[in-house]
Amino acid sequence: MIDEQKNTEQLIEEAAHWIVLLSADDEAEKTAARAEFEAWKSVSPQRKKIAQEIEQSLESLQKLTQTPQHQKMTQSVLKAGLQSSSQKKTMRYGSFFAVTLCCLGGIYSYLSYHPIAYLVADLKSQAGEWKTQVLADGSEIKLRAKSAVNLHFTENQRVVELVQGEIYVDVAKDKNRPFIVKTEHGQIEALGTAFSVSYQSDATELKMLHSKVRVDSYHQTVNLATKHPVIVKEGQELRLDRQGIHPIHGFDINREQQKWNQRHLIVENMSLDNVLAELDRSSQSKIVFSGRGLDKIKVNAVLPLDNTENALQLLTSVFPELNVYQVTPYLTIVTLK
Repeated sequence: MIDEQKNTEQLIEEAAHWIVLLSADDEAEKTAARAEFEAWKSVSPQRKKIAQEIEQSLESLQKLTQTPQHQKMTQSVLKAGLQSSSQKKTMRYGSFFAVTLCCLGGIYSYLSYHPIAYLVADLKSQAGEWKTQVLADGSEIKLRAKSAVNLHFTENQRVVELVQGEIYVDVAKDKNRPFIVKTEHGQIEALGTAFSVSYQSDATELKMLHSKVRVDSYHQTVNLATKHPVIVKEGQELRLDRQGIHPIHGFDINREQQKWNQRHLIVENMSLDNVLAELDRSSQSKIVFSGRGLDKIKVNAVLPLDNTENALQLLTSVFPELNVYQVTPYLTIVTLK
């Protein structure tokens, strides 16, 4: 077989040529390249597998190629990386990504983690950083990595606007000024002390660690039985989104405390794709992965959230079928072998 005479790096370089051509501006050139690339892949299963891994990883970076300027940038970076890789014949498997996606990885990471709301926030934590801050009223707030809040403290109220990420608050008592955490989905008014709030564009999640809070939704539909406001007590959690407030559930307080006190992620029978998504929320490096097959692998582990590189090493020691490519300090790609 022809591919038995070639090492993996050579096949990756060949695949890279087609990826460069497929990012061209000329539609006719791309159409011809697509047909030739399909013919190249059909030669052997090994070629098909290498091409699929590259394509799946690049899918996560497609938002960078939505404009002609970004398409040109992508193509130039790929060409530059290919030229560099051809000069390094001793590179390990997967190192093609380290060369050709270096610039893209940094740009993708920056755009993903630093929207305008984050950049102009009053208080924020960087990728890989956990921050603790005592506020002017004596309340303590902890920010998970890549989190940001705006503070609106007046004589009549104390409002923390969570614009990105996840926070833990231990509220100082003040009978004259309510303490409220707001997201685009609703608001949480403290009636006690300690709770955590996670915000993403699709939903806000609350976990009550001590005492209770009152939750109001900015949205409500007849499809949800739960009406607002809702009182959430210690050991309870809920989710609110554009549909309103979802039913309350119980959760393990100890695991949540471990996350904030020890920065440990304790998982039982969690799918590997969800574990990687959780690690990505704390990682200095953007973790890109394909969910195909990963959702069927179940994980039982205690993983360090403040050192996701070590967490990934632990996962690969338990699941040797994982490939972890450290592309740059800003981008990590995980695939199945």
